[in-house]
Amino acid sequence: MRLLKKFLIGVVVVVVVLGVGAYGTFTYMNPPPQLVEPNYYEYYKAQDTKPEGKVGIFISGLFQPEDFKAVDFQNMALKSTQYIPWPFRSGALEDRGVVLLDSEKYYEFEKFIPTNLVDADGRNKDVDGVSYVEKYKNGDVIWVPPNPTRHLDHGYFLLTTRKAGMPTIANKLVTKARVYYYAKGKGFVRGKVPHGTGNRIIHMAAMDKLQERYGPIAFRWVSAEDFDEARKQMHSLLDEGVETVIFVPAGVIYSHHEVFNGAVKHGMHYVHEWEEENGKHIKAIIAPQLGDFSVMRDAHKNMLRDRLDTLPARSDVKVVMSMHGMAWDRVPNEAWIQLAPPYRDVIVQETKELVAQYDFGRTEVVLSQDHFADPYNNPDGKHLSTNTALWDAVNDKYDYAVHVPAEFFSENTDTLFSHAMFNYEHFPDYNIYKPIDYPDWSVPYTREFQVENTRVYYNGVPAGDYNKPIIEAYAQSIDSILSQSMTPLDDSDVLGETGSSAIRPSTVQP
Repeated sequence: MRLLKKFLIGVVVVVVVLGVGAYGTFTYMNPPPQLVEPNYYEYYKAQDTKPEGKVGIFISGLFQPEDFKAVDFQNMALKSTQYIPWPFRSGALEDRGVVLLDSEKYYEFEKFIPTNLVDADGRNKDVDGVSYVEKYKNGDVIWVPPNPTRHLDHGYFLLTTRKAGMPTIANKLVTKARVYYYAKGKGFVRGKVPHGTGNRIIHMAAMDKLQERYGPIAFRWVSAEDFDEARKQMHSLLDEGVETVIFVPAGVIYSHHEVFNGAVKHGMHYVHEWEEENGKHIKAIIAPQLGDFSVMRDAHKNMLRDRLDTLPARSDVKVVMSMHGMAWDRVPNEAWIQLAPPYRDVIVQETKELVAQYDFGRTEVVLSQDHFADPYNNPDGKHLSTNTALWDAVNDKYDYAVHVPAEFFSENTDTLFSHAMFNYEHFPDYNIYKPIDYPDWSVPYTREFQVENTRVYYNGVPAGDYNKPIIEAYAQSIDSILSQSMTPLDDSDVLGETGSSAIRPSTVQP
């Protein structure tokens, strides 16, 4: 009996040791992505911001291309795999076959019989010339249901007889972009996405202001998601004799996800490559986020003011200020959480003060998030979703609800498609399949819904003249670095003339 007791104790000890060891291995292999070294958020906070020698500016970020380009969406999708723990990450990166979507019913939740299946290259036939629909009938194509852990995820078809050449998680987004977002008359009527072009207009105008102040400045503008092109552009910038490179990420509020583990991380890698190849050291500085500059808040406030001016006196008005959103409880070390207050909290307070200037009846201003406030990511309702905030306005019988996507500029597939289906879920007039007719990118795209007795407005993102504060914020951000080592051409303070420069195409090509 005593031997049996010792044996059982030994078994328990072994199990505990193995369990502790397995947990230790799991923990060691899965540090939070925000704490992985090199941690460029820590670098950002501690950096020396005075340039040395010739300065070059590298503007990069997630810029969705005007015309379809697979590599941007492939890398965009793979970025999310950093949150999938080892050893499950390898499974998430598996290539299980060729993702296919029906060209007419490309966002479905239940299995159906397809009529025209299309792949990421826009083809409806396989490499052997046989149509994918025919292969579906033969049993080579299967239906894959939506991922239950992703709110409003859609199902897709999968050809299982060959590989796609990229992980299925990326293949799905690339195919959706091809069949949905960029297909003429499907996502956008013209089959073109405004995001990259809209960002470029803003950045070129900001560089014009800076070059009026200082003279010619070497710079590059590139999508951070196109790694090969970004590497090429960084190397060519440094080949011009640049000794200090200023990173200018795109974004109102910097995050690990898009900036420190995205645009900056990749850009720093290209710098280190060049340094090794050329035996020279390059000083790298990250420009301050736009949200740190008060003028940035004017962009959405100006648009909101113009909207409020159209509403009748004594109306009951609710304003929903939304941020992009993240599963915040799962990423407590995200830089965004610490960097958001100077923009997020202040613009909400200033919006309350703006609304109070009107002769309205009941008024309310709330902060919400578009993404990751869904039943799966936010089961306890800790974070207010934009959809809930808008439905609250309806249920509380407000006359008007104005949705302001305050973290965005330049319309994109999030604002107009992905987030829209979250934000307007269950709205009687909202239709996922209704194409976006947005021919003039110099004016904001807006939406209107009548939900019971409440008129709901999507107030859009800045465009045209509304871009002036954003241009000024970019100029001020970059100038806060340049002014430490460069002398203006004259004594005029061009950057003090907030929003005074007319928007025009840049006269200097990067």
